[in-house]
Amino acid sequence: MQDDSHLILQARNGDMQAYATIVERYQSSIRACLRMRLHEPSEAEDLTQETFILAFNKLDEFDESRPVDAWLRGIAINLLRNYLRKHKPISVGSHAELETLVNQQLDTEYSQGQEVASVAALKDCMTQLNEKTHELVNQHYKQGFSIAELTKKHGVGHSAMTMRMFRIREKLRDCIEKNLKEYC
Repeated sequence: MQDDSHLILQARNGDMQAYATIVERYQSSIRACLRMRLHEPSEAEDLTQETFILAFNKLDEFDESRPVDAWLRGIAINLLRNYLRKHKPISVGSHAELETLVNQQLDTEYSQGQEVASVAALKDCMTQLNEKTHELVNQHYKQGFSIAELTKKHGVGHSAMTMRMFRIREKLRDCIEKNLKEYC
């Protein structure tokens, strides 16, 4: 079995089989490294291929004093960072922008009768919440407390509070959908 440095030297001199051996040796570990950080296996597969293409184009920059797997992993992680930055969800800016988007969505999905029914269903569902949950909803949505402020006020961690708010919204959504059948 040839050592990695010798294979890189051969690949630099145009030996494609030497580079194919490098790919065979390290593709599963690079794919696993990326797969652990991505939700879609196909994304990890694509970035793995990009890693080896980029590495091939940068063979002249490889430092023989470094291990090949660390070099390849560094390329993969850099590609991953770029990929995540490009595919990062864009957040809505101001409250005015959010309000405009919500109103546009309401205009396309609700007639006036449906909106009235939805508000009635929401009010009904709010009465079904326990006191602590009702207070949390009021603090966040009526009084404008941020998640960070709620975590301090209620003495829980950020993740716990975001999960709690998510579950409350899901519970309200399910209740509203159930009640809408009665109101419409």
